[in-house]
Amino acid sequence: MLLSFHSETKGDALRYFCFLQPEDGDDDPRYDFISLSLDTVNLTLGGIIHIDIGYPVLQPQALQVSIPQQLLEEINSQGDTLKLLELITLGGLALGTNLPINEVNIEEASFVDPLSDLGLEFTELFGTETHEEHLPISQRIIDFGMQNSLLERVGRHFVLNSNVEISLGELEPAFESVELLRQAYNSYKITLPSKSEDFDLNLALDVLKLVPNPTAQTLWFYGNTKHPSHKYRIQAAQSYPLLAEYLLKIEKAVAAIDFGEKLQPVIAEITGLNKGKLKRITKMVKPSSPSSSLDQQDIGDLPIEIQRTRRFTLANTLRVETIIKALNEVDTGILPNSYGDWERFLQITSGCALTLEKRLNISLSELLNSSKGNWGKFHHSLAQNAEIPVEGFHLDHITYAAADALEAIDDFTRTIFLPRILFHILEIGKPLPLPTTSDLLRANTASFNLLRGETLNLLGFLFHLGFRWSNRYPQIAQIISPVKEEKKVNQAFEEKRKKKSWPRLASDFETSNGLVVRNLTSEKELKDESDRLDHCVGNLYVNSAKKGRCHIFSVQSADGSMSYSTFEICPPNTTDKIQELQRINICQHKGKNNRVPNKKCKEALTQWMKAVKQESLELNLDEVIEWKHEVNIKRDQNKFHRSGLLSPKIAWQRLLGENWDNPDIHSQLWYEWQKYILSGKLAKSSDSEIILKSLVTQNFVETISP
Repeated sequence: MLLSFHSETKGDALRYFCFLQPEDGDDDPRYDFISLSLDTVNLTLGGIIHIDIGYPVLQPQALQVSIPQQLLEEINSQGDTLKLLELITLGGLALGTNLPINEVNIEEASFVDPLSDLGLEFTELFGTETHEEHLPISQRIIDFGMQNSLLERVGRHFVLNSNVEISLGELEPAFESVELLRQAYNSYKITLPSKSEDFDLNLALDVLKLVPNPTAQTLWFYGNTKHPSHKYRIQAAQSYPLLAEYLLKIEKAVAAIDFGEKLQPVIAEITGLNKGKLKRITKMVKPSSPSSSLDQQDIGDLPIEIQRTRRFTLANTLRVETIIKALNEVDTGILPNSYGDWERFLQITSGCALTLEKRLNISLSELLNSSKGNWGKFHHSLAQNAEIPVEGFHLDHITYAAADALEAIDDFTRTIFLPRILFHILEIGKPLPLPTTSDLLRANTASFNLLRGETLNLLGFLFHLGFRWSNRYPQIAQIISPVKEEKKVNQAFEEKRKKKSWPRLASDFETSNGLVVRNLTSEKELKDESDRLDHCVGNLYVNSAKKGRCHIFSVQSADGSMSYSTFEICPPNTTDKIQELQRINICQHKGKNNRVPNKKCKEALTQWMKAVKQESLELNLDEVIEWKHEVNIKRDQNKFHRSGLLSPKIAWQRLLGENWDNPDIHSQLWYEWQKYILSGKLAKSSDSEIILKSLVTQNFVETISP
């Protein structure tokens, strides 16, 4: 097995290649290779491994490479970048081919530094006389890897250690492998996979125009000119271009193609599409003129409201399986008849309709039937409703417009719909219900049905709703969360909390019999006390001590290495020194194994209490009470029922925001929605009371508060 390493520099980029090449006599020759790209200025690295899966066309797959930036900079400054890249290529090849990396005796060719001049340069060519299935690594790279803690030996093999993380990412279009191999053949004289001469890349790409990222299997299936069924395969792709790759996943479809059988009945059985819909699909032929295409454009010129951060992320990937689902659900009569209309149909369906169908519990046919089959006019109307010029209204715009619509509905649900219903429940004297996840989902659906009214063109309505809402979003956000004076963080409290400690009630106190009374103020100190005296203070009293509900003291040796007894002081409740000195008392005093403490421990406690009462040992009341106050704030923010569930008020605050039950804020929000966003009957009402009169709302109220 041979490894051929090559590199080239172009501007600030260093490209590095490693080709796995067979030797004479290889029983199972492999042709895998890796392409790496290093930005020599920013030192960022990316790669693709092209995997031999049994076809002359290799399957590219992204390599995700992670190396500590500091280490990468250090290696680059030492001039060892190429050694690092060689090590990564071996690791990537091992990952993609499942071949081990073994040390072999390698005669290295002369080395040329590719960074010495721009243009193409050869690094080195390695050869090995063994036919074992492994990847060879030179002693030079072993030494480099070991010195930089990048490589380690496991038995006979070498593996990359955790400083270099390599994993496989997404599949890439397979035609890139073909192009790179052909370039490498001309430049490096590498050996191409067998039967490469039988492959016609241009023919394969021509019949796969509607397949965005064809796999190696797909390219070889349609580009293998020497296959006996080649003619039938091309005819199948030309007849059903949208399904060209999808059909290869179905064994029955592949058999029908290769035997030249009538394909329509097989596809109908597989997809469930009727004859009329399949006939429409055959008309989806991409024109040669690029002017009729709706290719995606740069979204850098989108309106500012489209570029803001969103709560909803919509996927707009065009998958044949989802398109087949859409084709099954819509009427045959509205399906497109031309490629331009087909592309509009696919963009609208994949960009928004399929997601809205799921999120809003509405049928796909109801969303798309408004087109009436005139997809050019429908596409134009959606652009107008979204207030985007139709010339630039493409897939990304459609997806963003749909996301805005979903956010508008969600915002209406959280700020108007649900608060008004909860106000009503409280007004009629019923307790607030605890919200569930399904409540919010059903509330979103109910809000949508309330907002849509009698609208028939739902997509147009949704796009315009999203546009109006996004323009008022800054004002709505200001009402919901007005700018507040920043609350000063209690740094002392936070530092102690992070260290699992708390304030001391009193300082260390030395007694006349040589013992010291120490206040235990951390989780560790309580656990150590338990270990020393074999009692439960380190388990049962930690949470109480953290929250200031008790104060634990230990009677110890002077150096603190030994504990003799433990006592608990009931917590103070005020900063009033006179009052607290009168009420301070001992809750309990225990020795080893919870026995009665010895005489010296009792004397120490008596002296300690006397010092406190006479104020020669001062109590730290201010800090202790402030700690309890901070703990109570944290507790109120996480208030739970005895059942373990959040209280209804806190639960609704988590769901709707802390100001949901503020009537003034609700009135301000309703004014914004009623004046600037809503339409129909809702827009004519100056009071959100109109929401309660809707049958949609009444049905929802019955489910949330029966």
